[in-house]
Amino acid sequence: MSHLNSRVARIVAGLAVVSAFAVAPMAAQAADTEAAGTLGAGELTNTAPSIGSLSTSLTGVSQIVEANVGTWSVTDARGSDLGYNVTVAATAPTVDGSATGAGTGGSLTLTKSSATAMPGNSAPQGPTPSAGATMVLGAAASIAGALPTDGQGAWQFAAVTGGLDVVIPGDAQAGTYLSTLTYTSAALPI
Repeated sequence: MSHLNSRVARIVAGLAVVSAFAVAPMAAQAADTEAAGTLGAGELTNTAPSIGSLSTSLTGVSQIVEANVGTWSVTDARGSDLGYNVTVAATAPTVDGSATGAGTGGSLTLTKSSATAMPGNSAPQGPTPSAGATMVLGAAASIAGALPTDGQGAWQFAAVTGGLDVVIPGDAQAGTYLSTLTYTSAALPI
């Protein structure tokens, strides 16, 4: 029996040692690694909105015709926080391809619209729309901009019902009116 008692004693002692390891805390093990890489600068880009069709009958005097302006966007992916300006310029209008057919003294004025961050853009401050841009035909007018540290990421400007006022001069001819609006984004001067 003593042989059995010594064997039981060894088993009990072995279980006690194993139990001690199971209860004793293990020292924490940690290893570090880095997630490193290069973030290349993207571009400063914008889209132009759709412009609704103009339709009116001539009256023999200057008149304002409104057109709807669709959404448009600006994206500053340069990663520089240097700010930017967005301008719009309109070509001299034509009627049926004739500059004289568009009359004299016409103009185009855009109504400002607000910008909202596109999904995934967490930048705290967006670009600011200008008060409204009256385009001297052939020259660019500011439509929106961002100061340094503002406007990073992608932003969408809201559509504006009747957002483009087109002055049709009293001496315009009947026909198809055409003027091209060009939206341009540019970095602020350093």
